Amino acid sequence: MNETRTRIVAEATRQLTRRGYAAFTVAAVRDALGLSSGSMFHAFPSKPALAAAVYVAGMAAYQRAATAAIGPASEPAAAIRSWVAVHLDWIEANRDLARYLFSTLPDEVMAEAAAPLAAHNDAFYTALTGLFDRARDAGLVGALPRPVAQALCIGPAHEYGRQWTRGAATVAPHELIPTFQDAALAALAATVPPRRRATAGKERRT
Repeated sequence: MNETRTRIVAEATRQLTRRGYAAFTVAAVRDALGLSSGSMFHAFPSKPALAAAVYVAGMAAYQRAATAAIGPASEPAAAIRSWVAVHLDWIEANRDLARYLFSTLPDEVMAEAAAPLAAHNDAFYTALTGLFDRARDAGLVGALPRPVAQALCIGPAHEYGRQWTRGAATVAPHELIPTFQDAALAALAATVPPRRRATAGKERRT
């Protein structure tokens, strides 16, 4: 991303996360940066394209933090705890942006975001698949498709973060990290077949 596009996305992020998509305009971003209409159109030809760029940049920033937390060499239970902690901390540190990412955006915005987001998603989902493979080998989770394991692992923390960004929950996310870490491991453990669970328990005690 060149310098002009970077500046545009940064200003668009500031305006979108404060005003919401309906009140957001490309002209307001152009005027705030002192750019010409031609420069704006060359960088982002439409409101949906600019809103999609903000969405993709935000998702990519979260995924970089989460992927670093997972760590391919990390012990799986520790990696899961680290991911939950980073997830909640990231939402708290980026409340306005997280609220935007959680919002239901128009179809035209998501259509613009689909292609650039796919590459980020592929890398992130590959990291998650590796994590859940390690967790399965360690007896922490059953043989589940990645989307199911992901939902069980991060779903409760994600939903709490969504409510918190909207003011429907008041306890700061970081205060609940241990609760959601334990819940993630317990939810995954519930999918382990009883015989495998008993074997894993013996191995951890020896």
